[in-house]
Amino acid sequence: MELLSVAVIVLIADQGSKLAATSYATGRRVAVGPLVAIRPMRTTRPSFGRRTSRIGLVLTWCAAFGSVLALDQLGVGPQSDAALVGMWAAVGGAAGNLLDILRRQAVTDFIDLGWWPVFNVADVAIVAGLIAAFAPTA
Repeated sequence: MELLSVAVIVLIADQGSKLAATSYATGRRVAVGPLVAIRPMRTTRPSFGRRTSRIGLVLTWCAAFGSVLALDQLGVGPQSDAALVGMWAAVGGAAGNLLDILRRQAVTDFIDLGWWPVFNVADVAIVAGLIAAFAPTA
């Protein structure tokens, strides 16, 4: 249960970074280094505007949250610390994007590498978290 704080930290980092990026670079692309730029944009899907789709996303997130919580509490899930942190990071990232969909009917993306689609902190937490959760342990 103490690893729930990982999800909360990821959620706060995601929402804070989205707010900072949209305040800092509203409507423009701002280079922050040779390889990375900040370019806030709203990523929408037709389903984000439909109430039934949003309800389905909430139910799916609740099922994922309940599954991760049960695996953590019962000790039947991943046993390595990295895998447990990864699972909770993925839940926190999913919560960040879900919150965007529920509040704005769009996900705020802002990390622009130029050669890859624009993404956000929640996306990084989901992908990296799942890699950590499912990586084979020695």
